[in-house]
Amino acid sequence: MHPITTGLLGLSVADAIGVPVEFQSREELDANPVKDIRGFGTYHQPPGYFSDDSSLAFGLAESLATGKFDLVNQAKRLINYKLHGYWTPEDKIFDIGMTTSNAIDRLLQMIRDGKEDQLAELRHRATEQDNGNGALMRIFPLYALLKDQPQESWMKYIWWHSALTHGHIRSAFCCFLYLRFCHYLVQGRHRQEALLRAQKETEEIMLQANPPAQEFEVLHTLLTADFTKVARTQVRGSGYVVHCLEAALWAIFNADDYRTTVLQAVNLGEDTDTTACVAGAPAALLYGAAAIPDNWLAALARREDIIALGDRLAAAYP
Repeated sequence: MHPITTGLLGLSVADAIGVPVEFQSREELDANPVKDIRGFGTYHQPPGYFSDDSSLAFGLAESLATGKFDLVNQAKRLINYKLHGYWTPEDKIFDIGMTTSNAIDRLLQMIRDGKEDQLAELRHRATEQDNGNGALMRIFPLYALLKDQPQESWMKYIWWHSALTHGHIRSAFCCFLYLRFCHYLVQGRHRQEALLRAQKETEEIMLQANPPAQEFEVLHTLLTADFTKVARTQVRGSGYVVHCLEAALWAIFNADDYRTTVLQAVNLGEDTDTTACVAGAPAALLYGAAAIPDNWLAALARREDIIALGDRLAAAYP
């Protein structure tokens, strides 16, 4: 199976494992941990139903599968999700983050006002409040476009897309580190080497961008940590992009298979579906699609559609 398809399956299956317990605390999950696929719970959805995390990733994948990077097209697919349940399990939404929802409303207004040319400038209007994990959770499909491009060009595409909803440069840096990590896993690098390379490159990109010194401080753990040595008590599965990526990396480096990675991520509590989603793509790349438990994959909503989408996206960027 192509790595792009593997990654899409990995993130969506993991997302679905986290959906039934979203917003549960770590204490609640420690008392009743997720050990296998569940259904219903928080949103009363059947087993295998993925959330906005996967739906929005699939929307980006559909846009990129046209063979070009088109911010207007990407924005319209975000809008289509909110208005019509685009790429949801049953064409209706049951979960959407507040920042993402508000940002989509702004995108709709911009397009209605004929201001599509301003989409590329959204990154210059962001505030520190625009650092939820809503861009990180959907960014993986952009790897298809970027994989054969020079590293120096990755950041501009990442920031252009992430800024449709989460325009702060911190969010873009997190997405950059994440996609570079995925890149080295696809190359077959050991996960420790993959992360070290991604950390080094992210720091280099930050030095070139010359952001406020505060950015180096808040990203210090992501830029320097050996996550095999980070304690569970030091990570949070919250909706903040830095916490989310730290938690996902912790789960990856404190497990030795896809299943355990996802369960580790989910059982951290809070934003369970997104932490798992972010961990799920690289975990699938690391262990292969065959490592996804059969009963999890069998239950995944729209599984064949997802596989077909992954294959189309991969074919667009051979």
